[in-house]
Amino acid sequence: MSITSTLVHRADIRFHEAADVLRPYVGCFWVITAERDAAIRIVPDASTAISIELPGRPSAWRLRGPLMRPDERRFTSATTLIGVRLRPGVAFILSGIAADGTVGRRLEVRTIAAFRELVEEDPAPQTPAQCIDALQRFLIGRLRNASVNSVVAQALHEIERNPTCPRVGDIAARCHVSPRHLNRLIGTWVGYGPKRFARVVRFQTTLEQIKRSPTQSGAALASEAGYFEGRAHCCGAG
Repeated sequence: MSITSTLVHRADIRFHEAADVLRPYVGCFWVITAERDAAIRIVPDASTAISIELPGRPSAWRLRGPLMRPDERRFTSATTLIGVRLRPGVAFILSGIAADGTVGRRLEVRTIAAFRELVEEDPAPQTPAQCIDALQRFLIGRLRNASVNSVVAQALHEIERNPTCPRVGDIAARCHVSPRHLNRLIGTWVGYGPKRFARVVRFQTTLEQIKRSPTQSGAALASEAGYFEGRAHCCGAG
């Protein structure tokens, strides 16, 4: 998670750097300490996450799929939530489950064979630091020398360079695949198609600009991000 993706009420969030070998795959590790009646709101950023709650069952790790709309969680008791933000495509490498089947869902990873090593960690982690260590060891073991599909990686890079009005046909041509194949690939690896991914990137870019320039007018920020009638019309749904 990034600061621009997570809003907390009555909770403290702390970020922890990942090992160098994991930097291409994860954004950061995090620990959220929530009071009773705390709320956490996450807005879409195309990432997924693996997390666990303390106190709780040692095997109760969960995989959160990509979001299409904001997600809010409220806590009825004091809770510590530990997890990691995965970059787009990484959850598919880890789980083998198509990302478009996990959108907006939380899966218990004990039901996913590929996560057995994490679930059966012995001794089971009992503290936030131990949870991060266990998660980091698991990720290093599974992701070493792994990579996101080269076509998907190139397409995401193209969209991130210019998210205001991507033309799927042009991106597909630069990736040497058909638009239909590109849509299917990105859906499998990321969770939704290139146009929706572009809208998420554009939204995140706007949030980052607001954070950097809080005094800049909303109209100016919207214009820079492509939120005006002509540009928004060409992006359409997808």
